[in-house]
Amino acid sequence: MGYYDTRNEARRISKLASQNISNEQNKKEFEINANNKFNQEMQEDFHKRIQELGGKNE
Repeated sequence: MGYYDTRNEARRISKLASQNISNEQNKKEFEINANNKFNQEMQEDFHKRIQELGGKNE
């Protein structure tokens, strides 16, 4: 019984750790992408196209 509990606890900790890493990595990638000049230009083009198609102006 103790071995089973220990193994499940290790799995739970491993799962939490991998989730935290992926969330932090996603935040870093998002920040890098937000500061990327190419992405800023693409966002401007995207918003222009949305306005041309009659989308809401945000």
